[in-house]
Amino acid sequence: MLSVSTALAVSQTSPLRRVALITGSNKGIGKEIARKIGQEEDTLCILGCRNEKLGITAVDELKNDGCKAVEFVLMDLDDINTIHCAARFIEEKYGRCDVLVNNAAVCFNDATLYGKVPYTSFQKQADITVRTNFFGTLSLTRAILPLLRKSSSPRIINIASSAGRLTIIPSRERRQDFSSKDLQMSQLEDYMHQFVKDVQDGTHAANGWPNTCYGASKVAIIAMTKILARDEPLIMVNSVDPGYCATDQNDNQGYIPSERGATTPFLLATSPDNKHFTGVHWFEEKEIEW
Repeated sequence: MLSVSTALAVSQTSPLRRVALITGSNKGIGKEIARKIGQEEDTLCILGCRNEKLGITAVDELKNDGCKAVEFVLMDLDDINTIHCAARFIEEKYGRCDVLVNNAAVCFNDATLYGKVPYTSFQKQADITVRTNFFGTLSLTRAILPLLRKSSSPRIINIASSAGRLTIIPSRERRQDFSSKDLQMSQLEDYMHQFVKDVQDGTHAANGWPNTCYGASKVAIIAMTKILARDEPLIMVNSVDPGYCATDQNDNQGYIPSERGATTPFLLATSPDNKHFTGVHWFEEKEIEW
């Protein structure tokens, strides 16, 4: 597989505007992805954020930084009504969506945040983490899919993490389940429901699950990417590990600038139409093993 740096380095030039939706884009990696995409002349960048004030402030900041076509839409992955309203807004105003960047996620109890935010027990983390990071992302993707199918060059870019590497799952059988080429979305949903139940019952370790809710949710995001790439062959669907970036989730202790973490998602979002990469997991413009 060619690296993105050689194959995707030049953004597509098109007389048509590209409509891109980036979730969780009022700060961190999402905002830097929006900044890069928003500076493309042919592209409209929509910031999907759950906090209206922060979202509007981010739009203003990006416009001041030279992003000409940037908008805000209210969207909370834990609120299906906002997801449907956002999809309807895009459909009524633009008729299609060309790029969906699934960046929004929640993460509890990073070691860098100890004593700085309220502690959430592992049992309580499971439901909200999986419900938001996986099921919320899946719900949004399903809502936007009809708009992506109207695009001449649709793309989905799922922001994953090294925390979601397949080897975090202790059980070989479970690793095989998640990585099966025949895995169906309904099966993946069942697996994630079972993970939450087992964590809440205190049986997750005995049943071969990892000791990380965030990691489990990102394993599911990468598995979802591969299912969508297989089932939607006309859509370019990829996942990206942005690296350990300095964000609020780690009290800005990450050693990679958010701007660097945004590079591969940006290149995938703006690559020429004749460069069709799909079902690939990326890190710093190169394909990596899951």
